[in-house]
Amino acid sequence: MYRIKMGIEMTNCCGFSLKTGTIIIATLQSIVAFMFLVLSAAYAENPHELLDMSDSSIIPDLTVLKWILIILAVGSALQCVFSIFLIFAAITNHPNLLLPWLVLNPVALTTYIVGTLIAIIHHTDYNRTPFIIGHLLLALSVTCKYRYSTYSRYGKKV
Repeated sequence: MYRIKMGIEMTNCCGFSLKTGTIIIATLQSIVAFMFLVLSAAYAENPHELLDMSDSSIIPDLTVLKWILIILAVGSALQCVFSIFLIFAAITNHPNLLLPWLVLNPVALTTYIVGTLIAIIHHTDYNRTPFIIGHLLLALSVTCKYRYSTYSRYGKKV
């Protein structure tokens, strides 16, 4: 029977204790999420103000831009609240409060990556699309190889 060690046990975070590092990261993340919430909510009311600051050759539909800003505001609000949960989880040693933060961050990261890739492919000519997809496949294969080697290294026979 094999037992897999899920990761390296951490005892410090950036020179601080793990608890202090978690509180610092969650505090910074909640501040940044609150700033994104305020800015995206303000621009959702007047999305035409964003167009004045950007490139005039790219003019999106204002209703689409407004909905994107609303979705960004809701995501930022969730990130802010879940970061506060993370602070309370670190202070009070309640690991159940970590779950919303641990679920939201990978979902938000995946959504961000997919949205960025769609924007890159949409705004580049078709000659570069195979180049981008090739690099993504190369990155995926390197990641899979790294995961496999990590799994092989930390798997132990019991």
